[in-house]
Amino acid sequence: MSSDSITAIPAVPANSRAADACAVPAPADACAVPAPADACAVPAPADDRGADDRLTLGLDVGSTTVKLVLMPEQRAGEETPAPLMAEYRRHNADVRGEVTRLLSGAAERFPNAVVRGAVTGSAGLNLATLMGLPFVQEVIAETRTVQAKNPETDVIIELGGEDAKITYLHPTPEQRMNGTCAGGTGAFIDQMAQLLHTDASGLNDLAASYTTLYPIASRCGVFAKSDLQPLINQGAEPADLAASVLQAVVTQTIAGLACGRPIRGNVMFLGGPLHFLPELRTAFERSLADQVDSFTCPDDAQLYVAVGAALMAAGEPTSLTELSTRLATRTSLNLATSRMRPLFADADELTAFRSRHARATVPRTGWPAPPAGYDPDALGDGSGVPRADCFLGIDAGSTTIKAVVLDADGNICWEHYAGNEGDPVTAAVEILRRIHLHMPDHVRIVRSCVTGYGESLVKAALHIDEGVVETMAHYRAAARLNPEVTSVIDIGGQDMKYLRIRGGAIDSISVNEACSAGCGSFLQTFAQSMGQTVQEFAEAALRAERPVDLGSRCTVFMNSSVKQAQKEDATAGEISAGLSYSVVRNALYKVIKLRDADQLGDHVSVQGGTFLNDAVLRAFELLTGREVVRPDVAGLMGCLGAALTARLTYDGVPGTLMSLAELSRFSLTTETSVCKLCQNHCQLTITTFSDGQRHVSGNRCERGATQERRATKSDMPNLYDYKYRRTFAYRRLRRGQDTRGEIGVPRVLGMYENYPLWFTILTRLGFRVMISGRSNHELFESGMDSIPSENVCYPAKLAHGHVQSLIDKGVKTIWFPCVFYERELVSGADEHFNCPIVATYPEVIRTNVEQISDDGDGGGGDARPGGVRMLSPFLNLGDPAKLAERLVEVFADWDVTLPEARRAVAAGFAEDAAFKADVRAEGRRTLEWMREKGRKGIVLAGRPYHIDPEINHGVPDVINTLGMAVLSEDSILPEPEAAGVDEPDGAEHAVAGGALSRAVASIRRGPGRRRKDPQAPADWSDVRAEGLPSPEASVAAEGGRHHLRVHDQWAYHSRLYRAAEFVTRADDLELVQLNSFGCGVDAVTTDQVQEILESAGGVYTTLKIDEVSNLGAATIRLRSLAAASDARRHQRNDERSAAVDGGTDGRSDAPALSDVGAGGAGRTPADLQNDAVEIDTSLPDRPAAASSRPAGAARGVGGRPAAGADGPSGSSGPPRELPGASTPAFTEEMRATHTILMPQMSPVHFGPLAPLMRRLGYKVELLEQASREDLDVGLRYVNNDACFPAIMVIGQLIGAFEDGSHDPDRCVVAISQTGGMCRATNYAGMLRKGLHDAGYTQVPVLAVSLQGIEENPGFKVTATLALKIVQGIVIGDTLNTCLLRVRPYEAQEGATNRLVERWNAIIGEFFGRRGRCPTWGGRLGYRRLLREMVREFDSLPRRDIPRKPRVGVVGEILVKFQPDANNHVVDQIEAEGCEAVVPGLLPFFLSGPVTAQWKADAYGIGVNSVARNKAAVWFLEQVQAPARAALAACGGTFDVESSSADMMDKASQILSLGNQAGEGWLLTAEMVELIEHGAPNIVCCQPFGCLPNHVIGKGMFREIRRRYPQANVVGIDYDPSASEVNQLNRLKLMISTAHMVHEQQAEEQAAERSSAPADGAGVRPVGGPETDRADDPGLGELVAGLGPAPDATPQSPDVAASEWVEAARD
Repeated sequence: MSSDSITAIPAVPANSRAADACAVPAPADACAVPAPADACAVPAPADDRGADDRLTLGLDVGSTTVKLVLMPEQRAGEETPAPLMAEYRRHNADVRGEVTRLLSGAAERFPNAVVRGAVTGSAGLNLATLMGLPFVQEVIAETRTVQAKNPETDVIIELGGEDAKITYLHPTPEQRMNGTCAGGTGAFIDQMAQLLHTDASGLNDLAASYTTLYPIASRCGVFAKSDLQPLINQGAEPADLAASVLQAVVTQTIAGLACGRPIRGNVMFLGGPLHFLPELRTAFERSLADQVDSFTCPDDAQLYVAVGAALMAAGEPTSLTELSTRLATRTSLNLATSRMRPLFADADELTAFRSRHARATVPRTGWPAPPAGYDPDALGDGSGVPRADCFLGIDAGSTTIKAVVLDADGNICWEHYAGNEGDPVTAAVEILRRIHLHMPDHVRIVRSCVTGYGESLVKAALHIDEGVVETMAHYRAAARLNPEVTSVIDIGGQDMKYLRIRGGAIDSISVNEACSAGCGSFLQTFAQSMGQTVQEFAEAALRAERPVDLGSRCTVFMNSSVKQAQKEDATAGEISAGLSYSVVRNALYKVIKLRDADQLGDHVSVQGGTFLNDAVLRAFELLTGREVVRPDVAGLMGCLGAALTARLTYDGVPGTLMSLAELSRFSLTTETSVCKLCQNHCQLTITTFSDGQRHVSGNRCERGATQERRATKSDMPNLYDYKYRRTFAYRRLRRGQDTRGEIGVPRVLGMYENYPLWFTILTRLGFRVMISGRSNHELFESGMDSIPSENVCYPAKLAHGHVQSLIDKGVKTIWFPCVFYERELVSGADEHFNCPIVATYPEVIRTNVEQISDDGDGGGGDARPGGVRMLSPFLNLGDPAKLAERLVEVFADWDVTLPEARRAVAAGFAEDAAFKADVRAEGRRTLEWMREKGRKGIVLAGRPYHIDPEINHGVPDVINTLGMAVLSEDSILPEPEAAGVDEPDGAEHAVAGGALSRAVASIRRGPGRRRKDPQAPADWSDVRAEGLPSPEASVAAEGGRHHLRVHDQWAYHSRLYRAAEFVTRADDLELVQLNSFGCGVDAVTTDQVQEILESAGGVYTTLKIDEVSNLGAATIRLRSLAAASDARRHQRNDERSAAVDGGTDGRSDAPALSDVGAGGAGRTPADLQNDAVEIDTSLPDRPAAASSRPAGAARGVGGRPAAGADGPSGSSGPPRELPGASTPAFTEEMRATHTILMPQMSPVHFGPLAPLMRRLGYKVELLEQASREDLDVGLRYVNNDACFPAIMVIGQLIGAFEDGSHDPDRCVVAISQTGGMCRATNYAGMLRKGLHDAGYTQVPVLAVSLQGIEENPGFKVTATLALKIVQGIVIGDTLNTCLLRVRPYEAQEGATNRLVERWNAIIGEFFGRRGRCPTWGGRLGYRRLLREMVREFDSLPRRDIPRKPRVGVVGEILVKFQPDANNHVVDQIEAEGCEAVVPGLLPFFLSGPVTAQWKADAYGIGVNSVARNKAAVWFLEQVQAPARAALAACGGTFDVESSSADMMDKASQILSLGNQAGEGWLLTAEMVELIEHGAPNIVCCQPFGCLPNHVIGKGMFREIRRRYPQANVVGIDYDPSASEVNQLNRLKLMISTAHMVHEQQAEEQAAERSSAPADGAGVRPVGGPETDRADDPGLGELVAGLGPAPDATPQSPDVAASEWVEAARD
């Protein structure tokens, strides 16, 4: 859709206004420019050729418009001819009809013309089929035009209606296209323009006069509304907002599409938005000026794609009349969008529905009567005439403003509901003026209250008495109308709220977090796009017979689904009904996270303006299966609750509400400013009212809002602020003191935890440490052109800017280690990994920042001239001795010796312990302050980098402004044990080895590796002799008392669970979890923390934050939490007062401080200011602070008095069982009674498992396919931030019970556990939670892992089972190789699939009957089965055609192999005329053990198991050897994968073998292997938010392209809410490039052959059985390479070499 975004106009001069030209009326979902005409044509230029000449036709059919171009055929050597006819029309979803009319018109103008044509565009494929014309991918067509007309262009930036593209033309063609989001496209600009009450051209005009730019989120249109709307409400200038929107588009395009490849050279702008919005071009130029030579925007840019299609026209010449006839008469391909049940089966059901809801009414009494004694004549004499008291409530919402006036009895006297037109103050002034005019003289408003987005501004403007958080307002209104209410669901214009009520108090609060998709504006947008009001749109839905199933996804991407439904003749009502279902699904699954309707309770109240829509209400009742109450004041509940609050708090003293006279004088002015009181530099909007009062918004703390000349900082404790200052409170060595020079350290990711450690170590080694500056948005933008993944978390994106800033400062060496293992932070945790991003993101920086030019481990020579050296070794902080050894290796070029490395490590670990102790000491002081002041506190729990103000967006300051202290999760941990030194976790390490250089290190890794080294005594006596503490002293806090449901695998998160447990025991603490958008780890942690809190009656709150997060929504969440906490506290006090005679105030003391001691005190942190302080890095004679504690002091920080001296340690009372923490074990007896349900994860590999397991005595059923219904089940019972495989697999297993097909009392569910840092380790925990929430707690979970993470008494991995599983994997890999190689060339369609079915039957019999295979006709051995299978596929007749372009498929294991998970990507590849290549599954299982030696050397882990792992590799490769031999025997027909050793070598050239999360280094190795074996076109399939793939997948694309310029790689994200249309478009784009390059190569080869002397030999067909590649290894090399060659393993004896030769001859 190259030019669908804005209604295109024919080419006009650049200085002409678009409105002056003939234009098409803009489609509602595209950036519109005012246009009077319905179509327009480009005047045909004069041409000396007659109209009877052959012409070329180009049709560009987009989502909203059609472009037609007729051109003379281009003659050799001529320039591109000008169009004879060019038409541009809006098709209004009648694509076929509009194109038919266009062709008929062209036939009338050129009656004798015959044309060769081509069709392109997102909606053109079906039309191309109908007309018999070739289809050209639009980016290819566009590129063809640019190459013909503007060959000097290097980069094309194109924005369309719903997609955005960057095409790099030089030095090698490469295209990038938006994948998971349509933010920053034409539709996005349209939505933003609507908020500003203008259109796209109006937005452009506004932006021309901007003065200030605000950060706006552009990743999601509705998310951006959440940023833009509060700014509108706060009075920000429209010009500034318009320019900010356009700048957000630029940021999204560069950060989201460039993905690590800089935009340089000559840039061309194409597409509607860039063509018609000069200010958007200016924004691009502003951002890219330093790196781009020139910018071009051609006058006829809207026709470039259609012209390209005409230039690529092919086929037989046909008349225009014939094309028009074909289109009008041929049958259309029915794509059959799935449909849902109607909202109402018949008119009677609708009537009953309306009758039922008509009963839920609230009486309107009108203005109260005059009170007794009222005398109107005495009103002005000051005699105190009695008057009727009333109460005003105003709800200043995001898009509407509502108001009610209540009388003294709480009856509604007056009401108002209207849009706020983006100006809530003016709307509120008008409301108050109306009230004064309508209100009788005997009535007065004695108190007023306001709630909603515009609360603070309206409160200040109108002198309203108080404000109330909207969640409490909605609850009070619901409780007034329904005192027994159990749930309140409110859906407004841009927000959703869910309140769970238990015992008359709010028990849980949920608010939409990341975006506003599915709210009222969601429906309004689509109604406007179809030219209807919301009321008309809703009414049509009620009578729709076949609602369209649109799922629940991004508003912008859903446009694609809606347009597709329109093309299939779906009515507006069917689309409206489908959207109503989508709104409710979004609310239920993503906000409420509803598992079962019983969660809602018996009395459900729905409210908010969106529920005034009967279609939404009905969809809610159908999906939840219960009837609900919608009061007739559903849209007024916020203001009703505000009025009730005013009535509740009225103390008899009338308020200060503005009078009518004051309103007549009211005015306001706004200005913007930047607060300079701290380094946050908040952008303030200052509103000054006519009475001199002012209102400041945009500030994160109270200092920005003060009117004092010198604002003082609050004394409210803020551990985030303290911890930030303490972490970086170090002064580097002076120049001259640095014996080893400067070294830079980026202030990112794990440095927020480990900077004290690394600063001390590096300083002790003689380096002058240069830390990068504080984070800000400008820093992010400075590095965004090297970010390879658009959806990685913001903390990771910031790393690029920090590293770039160090480089810009002239730093030549950067220290950014990959810390795979942290120190154990909580005793008893299962593991202490870092998350994949924190652990391995330096690998991404190393391969994507151009100036960095060395290997990661610092072992390779010097950096290239002018380059920057980045040291990023993989390290294990859990083993200080190994760490010292590794530092010697890494710093060998600086001649670091082992003794000084050990001293530095000891000093660093001591400082790290002191840092942690200081944080805990400050936490205790904060708890003491809370107790003395009677204040509450919030534990703001997250990861270390969340202390960065740029990342947390000032949330801690907001909490302080609400009167609450802020603590971090690590500040409330108990003190570490003072016991002796423990053995390092996982490190089987008697003594450390010594090394002085890499050469010595390599010797040490030889046979004498375990020999004692006098330089490295195991007891660290060498260090202790110098007054330094042993670094092996533990810093781990005591473990918790809960049995967690999850596998506690990540170090930082073990503190999170521990803190949550502590909060449950303290009445004056609440916990709020910070969650970065795109953080896959939090899909695990958030559910577990919620369970810990709610199991003890606590309220769980999570805040999802990103690069831009408006604090309005966060403030609502935090105020709601505080209000709910106070309500529950008062309720407990009342209960205690009732239970105890003379009851107390009920307030619990803050956690006891009995354990504060010398060790806890540490250095005085109160002395630390914003400036760094110098520390003594020699640390003389000071014990580790973390280990010192007064004798007899209670562990922990204490808790409520009821917790006793044991505090939170958990020793008092039995452990509390958490929901879903355990399920019944699979016992030996169950083997006979229970069926094991296995999810389908790879059809080609899992097929043999079922018969094998049955043969071994298990009752097994393989769930063959994952349906859409299973996916919906997964979305209900799995955290929606979990990766696609988890949602699909768990949905498949639970769905087997939900559909009634399986008995949960007689089934066991099986799932795999990977181990390591990937969250797949926690699939079993997710499954247990899902089973618990679905009500199937009796179902055992069989979690299978190679590491034996869980015990399963009824399931044993025997030698037979292990061997057969490996054989099954090898057979599956071989079968898949044969299938994919042969099927694209089969002579008879379907023959290959029939052969696959035959061999699937044989394989099943082989495993189930011990080799007896009736289908084969006898007994088969393993080796013979492989030989015969390969032979039959090789013998299958194939067409004699050239080899097709080969497309490799790599990625996450399930998405790679499961067709249901990757939308059948292999079928799509083959349908596009390519050959798919999918690497096998066995290398995945080899990738771990094959690196055992590397892990032992790098981490000191698994030293004693290296031999076992080598034996495992030998065994696996021996099992694989017969398959390799069988494939090699076919004379080059089939590829033979390289050995694991070769794959390791390929990977290690690009990244470290330490990348072992997910598919690890193997994924990169597979991409290299594919490219080197003739498949340079690669699809990397990854789940959305898959953390490892940000590194090993997308993170390596740039380096792979640099090494292999022919690489054509595309990463496609798969997710339940991803757009399948977009996935297909991106795949087609990549394949089109593959075909183009393939054809060029074929032409070059043909030219070479024609110029070479004839040798008499015929050319062998590439696709034939005798094909061999010149660069392929010969048969002898393949034979010699079989088996684990690095260990000199003998070849497999199953097939003799002579047999191979004979097979090759056959």
